Amino acid sequence: MAESPVRSVDKALAVLQLLGEKGPDGLSLVDIAQALGSPKSGAHLTLSALRHRGFVTQDRESGRYRLGGETLRVAASYEEKLSFRTSLLPLIRRLSEEIRQVCHVGILDGADIIYLEKVDADRSVTVGSKIGGRNPAASTALGRAVLACHEWNSGALRAQLGGTKAGPLPGLSWTHLQDALEQARARGYALDLEENEPGIACVAVPVLLNGVPCCAISISTLAGETGPATLAGYVERLHALAAQYLVPPLQLPPRPVGARPR
Repeated sequence: MAESPVRSVDKALAVLQLLGEKGPDGLSLVDIAQALGSPKSGAHLTLSALRHRGFVTQDRESGRYRLGGETLRVAASYEEKLSFRTSLLPLIRRLSEEIRQVCHVGILDGADIIYLEKVDADRSVTVGSKIGGRNPAASTALGRAVLACHEWNSGALRAQLGGTKAGPLPGLSWTHLQDALEQARARGYALDLEENEPGIACVAVPVLLNGVPCCAISISTLAGETGPATLAGYVERLHALAAQYLVPPLQLPPRPVGARPR
């Protein structure tokens, strides 16, 4: 692992990981210092900062340290924002059952998409994704669907995705990506035609939570047996099922005025 650019922050995060793994029993100052490879004075300073913010608490009798309430609050807040997974899973299961294709739910995390849910097709359609796995947002329909919800200038998009002056990924230029995002905005869904995985075509639609894009739903199929009209038809079916399965504040964006399957 590369050396952390900010060692003091890295130590604080390491302490939280240690205490999380230990659980309610907690750890002594000596245990923490040894695990960090740090003098007791340095470990105590880190623990004091975490206690100040409520991320760590210390038992008065034993002196042992445990995770504090603020850590749990932050985790609960994050989990609450991911609760849409339980609402979307029945939707993509029904969609996959009807169209017999692989369906995903994914969130944008920096330059990547993380797969939160995956429902496999009941036929031979093999897609290399897995729950918890990552793929570049720039080359996936999931990533493009979320990215297209924002108007990016070139500098902001490069800051989000990284890459080089030529493009975010080898073989993918910034101009091509910007064009793909503009097309996604115009038609209401994003495409990835074998750009992320050879032989696989994907279409994706963003999902809004309180009007803000929180994730996207994608449909993946064999590129050799699927054309643009078929993919657009899958989007139509997704919208129809979403009207049955989703309730505010979770919803799909309205279809763009004048958008037609193509």
